Amino acid sequence: MGAVLERYASDVASAMVATLGPRLVGVFLHGSAALGGFDVRRSDVDVLVVAEGRMTAVEKSAAARALSNERLPCPAHGLELSIVTFSAAQNPTAQPAFELHVTTAPEDTKVVDGHEHGGDPDLVLHFAVCRGAGQLIGPGRPASEVFAPVPDDLVLAQLASELRWSAGHAPGEYAVLNACRAWRFAADGALVSKIDGGRWALGRVPGPDGELIRTALNRQRCLPAAELDPRAVRRFVGQALSRLAETPA
Repeated sequence: MGAVLERYASDVASAMVATLGPRLVGVFLHGSAALGGFDVRRSDVDVLVVAEGRMTAVEKSAAARALSNERLPCPAHGLELSIVTFSAAQNPTAQPAFELHVTTAPEDTKVVDGHEHGGDPDLVLHFAVCRGAGQLIGPGRPASEVFAPVPDDLVLAQLASELRWSAGHAPGEYAVLNACRAWRFAADGALVSKIDGGRWALGRVPGPDGELIRTALNRQRCLPAAELDPRAVRRFVGQALSRLAETPA
């Protein structure tokens, strides 16, 4: 973790200490900042906050103000932060409940009150990554004590859901590398970054698929690279979905 990112993460943790006080269980860095492949030009700073008990409206307002880009400028693409209860982290479901979600990316700035929603399926993978690789920022309990193991069937289902979404909505390099990441999990149960998933898959496919992955890796790193053929991307994602479907939970 670079010094600038480390300082920003520490400031986020301090804001959560000020908001939640002794009810704060921990602030955890996850995503590419924890798994690898973080790039300030395109990566979000992914943070998961765990608290004892549900948040009040006053606490949510205070957290939203403290985490805003005006109050706490993000040194990367943006902050993506969710606050969940310790009970939710200990009892993972297909759509975990959350207290508050804050994003500060310029094109997607929002504050979402979790009490008005049925939950967030994205938290399935966030929980799994935090348990395996989450970095505790500031005071709190270690991730292995905070996050219960996430059942493989929930991880597989969410990986498949993300792949289907990415095929129609995400940039080609995101879809291809996410497919590589899902393939890696189907092969050996490891949750890795998109970059590491692409590197792992690169030596396992010949010809056009290998070139597709190589091009996706270059584009993800903001290196000069050709446009990806949407048909090739959809085909590659389809192959990854088939692998996930064949993987026993």
